[in-house]
Amino acid sequence: MRIARFVPLAVLVLALSGCPFTSDTPLSDPASARPDSRLVGTWRTQEKETGEGNALTILPFNDHEMVGFAPDGASGKVEAFRLLATSIGAESFLNFRELSGKDEGGSAEAWYFARYEIVDDRLLLKFVDDGLFENRRFASSAELQEFFRQHLSDPLLYAADTDQPTETVWERVPTPPAS
Repeated sequence: MRIARFVPLAVLVLALSGCPFTSDTPLSDPASARPDSRLVGTWRTQEKETGEGNALTILPFNDHEMVGFAPDGASGKVEAFRLLATSIGAESFLNFRELSGKDEGGSAEAWYFARYEIVDDRLLLKFVDDGLFENRRFASSAELQEFFRQHLSDPLLYAADTDQPTETVWERVPTPPAS
């Protein structure tokens, strides 16, 4: 459950939902992905139960990818993530995985997914749940994207019947004016 490193709030997220869906392939080919400039900046959220604040900074990395940084308040470390934006129909998805590149077993890090929407300087994330996928494996990004396309209106894409979807809301941190 490495999603917890994407956002410190994810620990709470995992407690409230099923398991996030992971894949060996992203939703789109990284070589043809296009960063979403609307995501660039610093975002913050606050846990309702503890009042603890969390931050996420997203920056462009190259012509195709972004990078995200999330401080881990407990350890004092900063976690870094590779981010890809993918559009499927009218929906936008964020593909993300830890930048270390390898998990504890030496395998490539898994990709996680969240549908995102930006409304009035708020970033709304809705994480993709694993319940709809069962034990499916996808040979390519195109195959995975087609599965998503076929299930965009299916609520099971985000939560099992007995669970609430895992959603977080982030507020954009205003950029101070240049001096």
